[in-house]
Amino acid sequence: MVPGYRSIEQQLEKTDQLNREDETISRPDVGSSGEGMGAGSVWERYERFFRAPPEVVFEWNDPESPARGWLVINSLKGGAAGGGTRMHVGLDREEVTFLAKAMELKFAFAGPSIGGAKSGIDFDPSDPRKGEVLKRWFRAILPELASRYGTAGDLNVSEIEEVIPCCREIGISHPQLGVLHGHLDLEGEALGRRSELMHIGLDQPVPDSLGLAGREARVFGLVTGHSVACAALRLLERQQRKPDETRVLLQGFGTVGGAAALYMARSGIQVVGITDATSALLRSEGLSAEDVESLLLSRSGNTLPATKDRLVGPESHAEFWKQPADMFVAAAGSGSLDAGRLDQLEAAGVTSIVSGANHPFWASEPGDTTLEQEADRRFAVIADVIASCGTAHAFACQARSDMPLRPEQVFDSIRGTVEAAVDEAIRRCGSAETGLLSGALELALDRCGPAAITEP
Repeated sequence: MVPGYRSIEQQLEKTDQLNREDETISRPDVGSSGEGMGAGSVWERYERFFRAPPEVVFEWNDPESPARGWLVINSLKGGAAGGGTRMHVGLDREEVTFLAKAMELKFAFAGPSIGGAKSGIDFDPSDPRKGEVLKRWFRAILPELASRYGTAGDLNVSEIEEVIPCCREIGISHPQLGVLHGHLDLEGEALGRRSELMHIGLDQPVPDSLGLAGREARVFGLVTGHSVACAALRLLERQQRKPDETRVLLQGFGTVGGAAALYMARSGIQVVGITDATSALLRSEGLSAEDVESLLLSRSGNTLPATKDRLVGPESHAEFWKQPADMFVAAAGSGSLDAGRLDQLEAAGVTSIVSGANHPFWASEPGDTTLEQEADRRFAVIADVIASCGTAHAFACQARSDMPLRPEQVFDSIRGTVEAAVDEAIRRCGSAETGLLSGALELALDRCGPAAITEP
């Protein structure tokens, strides 16, 4: 062992201890039960949280294209803030603000104890100028990236192919450098060393037991799908339902959806339907683990590969929503579930929803919780801030470590974090069948501290 360094087992134990200390510091005293406010007041607190103005907003107009961008930092709790970079046509400041606040709630579960942020660009990601737009965007926010803001990939922006190269081009050794500096007070050689460890730890290949035989897979690309699957499995366990007797519909087959499908199928869950933007694959008997592995090995981008039983076109989605199932996993874009979809899911037999996508419920405006409350009354809903916390937690683990953590350790830590959060949400609402979403949000708001419950 290198002199002066702890063993990996000792380091992970120390990391967990520090993360627990972060959690204790950020959580106000809510009493021994954590209950007593009632679902109504939870939703009122939640709406106030989303309507309160963020601490920092940076707006950018690209001088060489129609692109516009926003960096929203909801708070600088713990000295820094984190959240990914996304791009799509029609994106606006309100969307970025909403997602920055959602990140703050996610960090309340996953760690580290920092504020939530998000950056977004209103631009067509299929435009050939995309790469140059991203370079100019990251250069514009360079002071934040160097001091107090950490970013990653998000919708239509690749962490590996775009974010990391753009950051390195402007002298940012890792997209999370600002968090390492602002939150952990690292500077100079120590900052450079920890930044390099972030690359080594999160970009390392995983063993075949966690990935795919025949294709290299890396920690960063799998951890959120893993946390989604862990959330689904823990909910089934608390509901006293067996995985091999549970039928799941999966919306989305990108990075998160594909990994979630792999881990669910390997656990015995019957994945009876998968849909992407233009097609669907239905198997009433469920896809085997080998089936899912084959789909992933032949997948191109975020779309299902062509198979003899793949349905294409509008009728494919109509059939998907009618497929009998017990659980629905949302792993596509935000706002994909409206009132009509909830009715269709209920008619298909679905009783549980796992939110692998950020905020999958449609809202008339940021902070509107009408549909979320309706879903919470009718289904067992695992909140996105729990189910999709894998990436944030992997970062929190590795950021605290002075050695690269093994993939198995990171995955195990994610599982423990997700299971504890699901258990606490159930404890707070008193049921594993309905009310879990309000229970999770109450817990997240409590952990975010007084800023989350103060009137704007």
